[in-house]
Amino acid sequence: MAADWTQDPRFNHFWMNYRHGQSWYTKHQISLFRSKVVATDYENSFLYWLLAQSQKFGTQDGSLRSVEPLTSLAEVSKSKRKAKDDEIEMEITGDMLEFLKTSIKHKKQRDHINVSQEVTYINVDEIPVEHSASDSQNPVSASNLNETHYESYVEIYGENAPRIQAMETAIQLNFRRNCDRKQPKLWPNMPLQL
Repeated sequence: MAADWTQDPRFNHFWMNYRHGQSWYTKHQISLFRSKVVATDYENSFLYWLLAQSQKFGTQDGSLRSVEPLTSLAEVSKSKRKAKDDEIEMEITGDMLEFLKTSIKHKKQRDHINVSQEVTYINVDEIPVEHSASDSQNPVSASNLNETHYESYVEIYGENAPRIQAMETAIQLNFRRNCDRKQPKLWPNMPLQL
């Protein structure tokens, strides 16, 4: 009987990465559970407070007298917040109005741009490895890109710019040659909520 191919030692680094992701997911689930426990603890303390308030106004036989309705913590904090809001007096200057107008205008422009831009989703299997990091939304012509790239190299490296650019080109060609020869696949994206 043939051994399971998934247990081959060549895949150990993938399994190590997988176990690391699973342990992170487990820790995430535990912290999510703990946060839910804290939230329910707050709800329980609020219910105990309501129960104490109702018992405070009850008679000895357990029936409630007709008293003013109980106010909740939220209502009390809301009334305190309203009182604080009433105390704030602010003088609005022309500069502030101008700032608010430009801020609103910029927000409308941003929202309009976000709505107008349509996002296209591409399957990961269809993207070659060498193009996975490129910007597919804003294609730029190669000649303009090369000119600006070379100008920035001259600014940074001075007279050594051609040598540095030649070294980077050699590394890039080596990378592409290895990609063409071995044709690697991208690592799959694991969802957190399974």
